[in-house]
Amino acid sequence: MITGIKVHKISDVITYQGMISLTYDNNKRLTRIYSSSPLAAVNYTYKENSEVSYTYSTENSPLVEISTSLENGRSYVCKFSNRENPVTYSYDNEGYLKSCNNNGTVLEYNWESGNLSSITTTPRGTYNSDYRVSNIANDYSLDLNTLAQWIDDRENYTTVMNTFGQMAEILGKRSANILEDTYYIYDYSFRQDGRLKDMTLMGGSENIGYSFRFSYADDTEVSE
Repeated sequence: MITGIKVHKISDVITYQGMISLTYDNNKRLTRIYSSSPLAAVNYTYKENSEVSYTYSTENSPLVEISTSLENGRSYVCKFSNRENPVTYSYDNEGYLKSCNNNGTVLEYNWESGNLSSITTTPRGTYNSDYRVSNIANDYSLDLNTLAQWIDDRENYTTVMNTFGQMAEILGKRSANILEDTYYIYDYSFRQDGRLKDMTLMGGSENIGYSFRFSYADDTEVSE
């Protein structure tokens, strides 16, 4: 179970960016995410009647609450406290996210063999993305494909993608493998027990990247 992610920014030099801490309940569901830089906190509440709510706040925004009721473990409507209109979702017959209508911005999710292959957006294609499929299984306690969303600099990206909902796995099945956004070049290293030690993404016109180094609940291995 991943309990911490140490983030480094890579440019001309490697600098420590911050730590993401993850807390789970006895059912292995996320209950809290805390990021030291950028400063952010997410808290999840699960009720017996399939209602889920979570709040997030950052150093640049006030507290926002999102609430939803799950059907077959999936959210079809998410209500945001800072928006008048809810965000709606649809799924294919296999339980993968098919589309999202976010206040008039429609995202279409295209899947191949259990992995997301692309996202297309109308209007304007602002949030379009294409993906390569790695040979690394995405079978960790956290959907590691959400990490690239944390560093994406497109406006309101984590809100439009509902990144924190994805991290709680209320938006359908996750991709079977770690995906590589074609915007980045990926590199991985592994621990002696075979689990991921870190994942590095490099890309953009300025060739700036980020490294995510993982720590686990049962850690005995020292991570620098």
